[in-house]
Amino acid sequence: MTNQPRTRMYRGFTLDPFQQQAVDFIDENKSVLVSAPTGVGKTLIADYIIEKIFREGGRVVYTAPIKALSNQKFREFKALVGPDAMGILTGDVVINPDAPILIMTTEIFRNMLQEDPERISDVRYVIFDEIHYIDDPERGSVWEESLIFMPSSMRFLGLSATIPNVDQLASWIEEVQDTKVEIVTHYERIVPLKHSLYERSLGFTTMGSVQKKHRRMLAASIDGKPDWPSTTHVDLVNAIKDNYLPCLFFTFSRRKCESNAIELGEVNDFLDKEGKAKVRAIIDGVLERYPNIQSGRWPLLRRLLLKGIAYHHAGMLPVLKDVVEELFTHRLLSVLYCTETFAVGLNFPCKTVCFDSSTKWDGVTFRSISNREYFQMAGRAGRRGIDEEGFVFTLVDLNYFEASQFPSMKEDEVEPLQSQFALTYNSILNLVKNYDEGDIHRILGQNFATYQASAERQGVLVQLEMVQEDLAPYEQNLRGSGQLGRLIQKRSELERRLHSTYNKRTKKYLKREIRTILQRLDSAFYRQYPERERSSLRREHRKFRRKITTYERLLVRAEALDPHKRYIQEFSDKKALLQALGYLQGDELTTAGLLASQIHGHELLITEMFMEGLFHSYPPSELNAALVSVGYEPRKNEHRIKHRLDLSPIYRLWHSLSKLEQRLIGVVTVQFNDHVAALAYRWSNGENFTNLLRDSPIDEGDLVFAFRRGIDLLRQVRNATGDDPNLHAKLRECIELMDRDEVSIWL
Repeated sequence: MTNQPRTRMYRGFTLDPFQQQAVDFIDENKSVLVSAPTGVGKTLIADYIIEKIFREGGRVVYTAPIKALSNQKFREFKALVGPDAMGILTGDVVINPDAPILIMTTEIFRNMLQEDPERISDVRYVIFDEIHYIDDPERGSVWEESLIFMPSSMRFLGLSATIPNVDQLASWIEEVQDTKVEIVTHYERIVPLKHSLYERSLGFTTMGSVQKKHRRMLAASIDGKPDWPSTTHVDLVNAIKDNYLPCLFFTFSRRKCESNAIELGEVNDFLDKEGKAKVRAIIDGVLERYPNIQSGRWPLLRRLLLKGIAYHHAGMLPVLKDVVEELFTHRLLSVLYCTETFAVGLNFPCKTVCFDSSTKWDGVTFRSISNREYFQMAGRAGRRGIDEEGFVFTLVDLNYFEASQFPSMKEDEVEPLQSQFALTYNSILNLVKNYDEGDIHRILGQNFATYQASAERQGVLVQLEMVQEDLAPYEQNLRGSGQLGRLIQKRSELERRLHSTYNKRTKKYLKREIRTILQRLDSAFYRQYPERERSSLRREHRKFRRKITTYERLLVRAEALDPHKRYIQEFSDKKALLQALGYLQGDELTTAGLLASQIHGHELLITEMFMEGLFHSYPPSELNAALVSVGYEPRKNEHRIKHRLDLSPIYRLWHSLSKLEQRLIGVVTVQFNDHVAALAYRWSNGENFTNLLRDSPIDEGDLVFAFRRGIDLLRQVRNATGDDPNLHAKLRECIELMDRDEVSIWL
């Protein structure tokens, strides 16, 4: 009789082999890194940990990259373990902060490790959901710092979409945590995906067929300028509506999400009478959780919802997104136009995923979506137990077709994770507060960037050594050991300066210096052959010059592959700036430094405002207007709303800090934009939300986000100034004025 593999059940599900492997490791109290495609059931492993540790009387922290995911998990887990056991800590919400099961943003977990480690010292497991966010340019550092500072007694579960360098990530974590990390990988989708392009005249097709047609049409056009009938989102929906719904239609523009939904609603209605009645009932149920909330979008969106059509993006009020999500969960939406944020963590599977474009605006430029981004979204296609396969269609408009702008659609070509580690002023202050210089240098070498570069750098150093050996015979012809290498290094630095300067005088000087060095190097070469004429040494001299060029190239590469050195320099430069501001005296934090060490994001401007007495002098409504402006990033073409508030003292501080940053570190990070200061002031004086939006170009969801960022900063200052009861009372009043009605979070 053969041994049958053991199967485990959890919450009525038979666990898949990869899920079973992960929970077995968890039962052995091990750290686990799970890499598997979107939508295969990774979250069930997190649920298992939470339920297990809760039953055993322990504590768990669950971290997520976005607040919407944190809020969703709070609601889910509260139903699982009860409200008394659940707490949530985000910039938006603080509920039951000492609960055994704590949901928080990764930023807050990192902050606790740096500032109040005792508060979470008894946590047994930390769950990092969407850990592949470690290569997010703006926020990836938070994951790295969390893993670097997390005590090795804590175990962790990392949940990631498929990443090719999961072994490298695990090895780095093992090194910084000094503990074994078990890797669980799973490559097969429960519901396989079928990928196609869609063009109106070709139907569902392949890249090869589209390229052929595009070439033929270009050849036939008179002036080489295409002007053919466009393929639209309505064409694609009409092609899939009989067999492939429900569908998530990813559209990388908020405006297009809305206009596409409206266009589709003019020609399609996917709900019968019974479906419309269910939609009305669910809408009423969601709206009961919120106070009387007004939105200019709501009447038209409601009409679309009653046709089984919707849109979803970050510019909407939270209540409207809640309505859409609830209806999608109940399978009452046939087509949902959404931006990519809908694909992060939130579990909303469907039969089909469509893309209306293969390029997106990333805040700086239009670029092609990566394979990882494509599969993060495409992975929503195919519902387990409902669909035999999921379908992914990308719309092609031959007028704008470029094959290079499309992802390969091959999951084995997903890009590896790359570290995005960066040092903030807050991190530097906390490092100086908690560690001595030797420990700081060691910690700066523990990031993932340094680990990733180390193996490649070793190879470059070996090549450098070989070239050095080839050049060794010429060394003796120069005064002093190691002189040859120093001359080549100096030439390399001068070349770098030459390429970055525009001053004619400086250029002339640098060229003269480079010529002098080359003459000395040539002299060392020719002295090696005193009996031979120079004309007979041309070939050898060319080889010598090539070796010098190779040496230089390898030096530059080795330098680039030494991020540890770069971070030590960055640490030193930013520390000098903090000393110039008076936040540090030697290696001791001053009063200003202690405050800045507890402010996360825009700590320089907030601290300077506090030290100038502005938190005390501004009345509450004006202080709210000022704080909403700190770090505010206006969207493209967003105009400033005029106001009569006197924010000139803050502008002076901003200007002074900008000049200091530019002089000492070469970049400016402080931001102060008072585009919506007038709206924050009016809101804090009791005006209703509909009035605010009447003359405003800003999306209602963006305005809520800006106000909530202001609330977050107010809370941080309140927490950092514990010995000032008058200021506490004032900041509490500021928060209450802003945290109401549409701006409040309702869990």
